[in-house]
Amino acid sequence: MPLETGAPEWWLWKLYGQLEARRGDMEKFDAYYRGDHPLPFITKAHEPKLFTEFRRMLEESRSNFCRLVVDAVEERMQIEGIRLSTKSSRTDRKAWDIWQANQMDSDSNVAMIESLTMGVSYLSVWAGEKYPVIAVEDPRQTIVAYVPGTNYRERAAALKVWTDDWTGRIRANVYLPKGIYKFEQQSGGGGGPVVGPPTRWPGEASAPPPARGSGGVPEARWVELESEFAPNGVGVVPIVPLRNRPRLLCEGESELSDVTSVQNEINGLLFLRQLAAYFSSHRQRWASGIQMIKEDGTPNVTINTAVDQLWWNANPDGKFGDFEQTDLSGYIQSIEQMVGHIAITTRTPRHYLLPEGQEPSGDSVKAAESGLVKKIQRKMRPFGEGFEEALRLARLFSGAGSTPPNSEIVWADPQIRTEAEITDAAIKKLQAGLIDRRQALEDVGYTQTQIERILATTPEPPTVPVQPEEIPA
Repeated sequence: MPLETGAPEWWLWKLYGQLEARRGDMEKFDAYYRGDHPLPFITKAHEPKLFTEFRRMLEESRSNFCRLVVDAVEERMQIEGIRLSTKSSRTDRKAWDIWQANQMDSDSNVAMIESLTMGVSYLSVWAGEKYPVIAVEDPRQTIVAYVPGTNYRERAAALKVWTDDWTGRIRANVYLPKGIYKFEQQSGGGGGPVVGPPTRWPGEASAPPPARGSGGVPEARWVELESEFAPNGVGVVPIVPLRNRPRLLCEGESELSDVTSVQNEINGLLFLRQLAAYFSSHRQRWASGIQMIKEDGTPNVTINTAVDQLWWNANPDGKFGDFEQTDLSGYIQSIEQMVGHIAITTRTPRHYLLPEGQEPSGDSVKAAESGLVKKIQRKMRPFGEGFEEALRLARLFSGAGSTPPNSEIVWADPQIRTEAEITDAAIKKLQAGLIDRRQALEDVGYTQTQIERILATTPEPPTVPVQPEEIPA
């Protein structure tokens, strides 16, 4: 019997296939971030002993630049507070309390790492006992469907599939504006009616299920747990995406999509360098005029190479010599060239990837990091929209009403400057009347909590007018 379009069972079938179809790429990018890269050159043709030694050398020849590419961006994306309105510098205390209660100071960076690595991550929002609950969701378990034509803005449904740690059963939640419909994968019977097609069809991601008896039909089915249905009081799908590199027809793209092939080449060159160093970087010696084997086939002389051993030859025509060792500089230069490609394509400063000689000066660092800073500032916009939407839903679940549409996330300055530079610039802006005291404290780098305490305990300092500089005649 066909499923009704838009029903919870229909969304479970539709979104599960999409979730499975994209899981492979996300697993790959996650493995690259963790440093679990594919091993080059290794084949099943190698005999067991060589295979083991070969594999050990390959595993020791990996250098993980992928983690650095992601962390260089994430470490400068720090949320300092939530401003109630762009027209006011006042902090949204209700939203900030919800933020702190959910430990989002640290979990927000977890969400950004997942999004930078796999292209998207999600925030789930739901009602709680004292504060609404905001949690980071893994994109390998969670997926969102959007209303066609809304450019990923209006969410139609969402799905989360995971394995229960206590029971070992596979669970699924379908999030719709009306509520959360919960399912469990079972062999049939118990808990409610069996709905939808089997969880996965071999070679089929979203096609209709074949007729039973046609072969390849698994026994496991989704069973709806009707007693666990949770009504949604706000009427909005409570799964919010955090999109990296968003595009019109792409929900998000991994920061490592341009890096994995270069990383593989670097690993291959590192292995070849280690192989050359292992076998031929030391001088190989040769000797002539020595009878090594007697007439009966037994060894005549044994030459040992050691610090306390001296070679000698009774034959006056005998000679000793050695071969040149392998020059490894070509491998090193090739590796540095490939690392330079990573710096260019990801706008990661070269001094992050390849420290060379004396540390660059302050102006040189600013110039080298300008591309990274601009890249981070661009990412702050879509990430900020996601966090703002999650906080808006959290306030709705708490009964406090929605935040103003022009509320915004307050980000720390991604540009690294000295404390003296930051303080001096903030004081000059304050004295010139360009900013108020709260904004000056924010520019210096104080958190929203620290700013509230300083304003409450420290009197307003007298305003010192800025004297114009005298221009000599």
